[in-house]
Amino acid sequence: MPPRDSVAMDSKVRERRVRLRKHIDAPPAIGPAEAGDARALALELAGLQSERPIDPMSLGVVLEPGEVLWRASMSWLRVRIDGLWSEASWSQVLITERRLLVRLASNDLVSLWWGSMVGFEVDLHAGHVVLDFGDGRTRLLSGPAVAVVAVAGVAQLYGIPALVTHPSLAPLRA
Repeated sequence: MPPRDSVAMDSKVRERRVRLRKHIDAPPAIGPAEAGDARALALELAGLQSERPIDPMSLGVVLEPGEVLWRASMSWLRVRIDGLWSEASWSQVLITERRLLVRLASNDLVSLWWGSMVGFEVDLHAGHVVLDFGDGRTRLLSGPAVAVVAVAGVAQLYGIPALVTHPSLAPLRA
């Protein structure tokens, strides 16, 4: 028979997994406004619509020379460590052509570079994007920023033409 603490820990792990599944399987988190903003970003990236300038100084960030801030939004961030997802943290996500700059609840800034990514999985129906950098700490973003992160990621990782062919973006084309 396993020790009492082990049984309690197993039930906590199961409870956390169930909560995550409920969060991921929740009704679509992509509302009409978010879908519209993602479509607008796709048109901007394709050169079919003028860009909306965002001043990074007003957000308290410094970008690299020539780096362009495409969007600023909010998202839930989870990190998977040792097979378990962390608690969700409400975070500001700044989307550029080079990276996702995430301001954590602690106010720390973390750069998630497009060029360092080894895995990118989009599920707009479930309302999340999974980012894998091959460091054993997979990240999951969910919430309002998901649609624009998906568009930016597809454009940067697969090219602008993929915006009209990538299957994960089909809900935005409907």
